[in-house]
Amino acid sequence: MGPKILILVSVVLSGLAQVFLKKGMIHVQQKDRDSIWKLATAVFTERFVWLWGFSFVVATSLWLVGLQKVDLSYAYPLVSLGYVLVSVLAVRYFGEKINGSRWTAILIICAGVMAIASS
Repeated sequence: MGPKILILVSVVLSGLAQVFLKKGMIHVQQKDRDSIWKLATAVFTERFVWLWGFSFVVATSLWLVGLQKVDLSYAYPLVSLGYVLVSVLAVRYFGEKINGSRWTAILIICAGVMAIASS
């Protein structure tokens, strides 16, 4: 796998990790957690929190490998694709509402990433 693909996969996994964490914390919120120990146990035993951790570790590993061969000035702006992915997934899986000004900002981010990627 080429370094640019590694960077993109890392960004996608990082975005998915945030969705897993949100899903996990929604599950934790629904459990009885009247003490710090119950809260810690609920977080520690939540599978989506574990998926978040796993995804984040893999994403970071891919980022480190890809970053060895890609300029930071190219790679780092691609991280903003995660904002786009997380926003779309938040609408799809959590029913979040995104207003027009946010969608406009997301489109501007996309345009910036495309400009960087084509350079």
